[in-house]
Amino acid sequence: MEQKPNTMFVNIVDKLAKAIEIRTFIIANVEDHPGNIARLVIEKFNISRVTALRHIGDLIKEGILEVTGKTKDRSYTLREIIDRDIVLDITPDLQEDVVWTEQIKPLLTDTKENVLGICAHGFTEMLNNVMDHSQSPTAKISVCRNAARISIMVIDKGIGIFRHIQEECRLEDIHHAILELAKGKLTTDPEKHSGEGIFFTSRMFDSFSIIADGIHFMRSGVHDWLFETTTRKEGEHGTTIMMKISTKATQTAKEIFDTYRSEFDEIGFSKTIIPLKLMEYEGEKLISRSQAKRLLRRADRFREVFLNFNGITEIGQAFADEIFRVYRKSNPQVHLYPVNAGDDVWTMINRALGSDVLSEGSLFKDEDKA
Repeated sequence: MEQKPNTMFVNIVDKLAKAIEIRTFIIANVEDHPGNIARLVIEKFNISRVTALRHIGDLIKEGILEVTGKTKDRSYTLREIIDRDIVLDITPDLQEDVVWTEQIKPLLTDTKENVLGICAHGFTEMLNNVMDHSQSPTAKISVCRNAARISIMVIDKGIGIFRHIQEECRLEDIHHAILELAKGKLTTDPEKHSGEGIFFTSRMFDSFSIIADGIHFMRSGVHDWLFETTTRKEGEHGTTIMMKISTKATQTAKEIFDTYRSEFDEIGFSKTIIPLKLMEYEGEKLISRSQAKRLLRRADRFREVFLNFNGITEIGQAFADEIFRVYRKSNPQVHLYPVNAGDDVWTMINRALGSDVLSEGSLFKDEDKA
């Protein structure tokens, strides 16, 4: 029986929608599965190998994918549509917004408005940091773009960011600089900067990394800050910032700003999340009052402080007492929230609180006693 025209049209639309769904899936997953993306597509959409390879072949013909190797060793990668390096001389006349408008933004045509806004914010903030803090004579900018993500790197040859923070803030250990960065509102030049640049930029992008002074400091997706020690070559100086975001990302810069505006304030950056895991470098356990004081250094600059215990299996009595009894009573204007704490950690927290026993998500404030 001959199909009616409207039925034929519906079938064509359905086939096109399915093809788009399959192609979108390939683009989103090929970087994590370069050698077995065809099998992944077959299992996901219940289609034949011939059909899966046809979709992959179409993406290759369109210049979206690249293929290397033969038969079983075949591997697929996203082709870089844009791969540009720009070297800037750091002079008094350099303006980060002009560099963005004239040299970087034209490389990101047809980018979603929210993604473009995040790229603009991150790039201008990081280049401005190089100009004001690094003491570097040049900055190298790398912009890479493929069908799935945009990557922006800002590289300088000046003083490493962690060493700079350690020296300017008179910190005992260079790793303490990482903890201060994670809190936010950290600046070594308060007349020019609010200390919000890295804090917000790191949360706008899907992935944000800093490599400097033999340390790799990263925040990826919903995960807290992670860091590891890297090999530092003799005479090596400078800082590398790496920012990545999906071309399909849905977050906006405004949403990220609003997330860290305390419920107690109508405007302003007044909320922070401190990942305690950053304090356990080199196997260090959280047991002392000195560690607790270090954790809460500058905490009084915020109205709400979320203490993220994710990955922390135990804390010492003195550490807990300093935070949840001594500091809380001395700083009633700071509202503390412990989150992601295990049973053993909660036991120590409640022991420090005495009669003020709390649970996950409780807000530490004097009104709770009523």
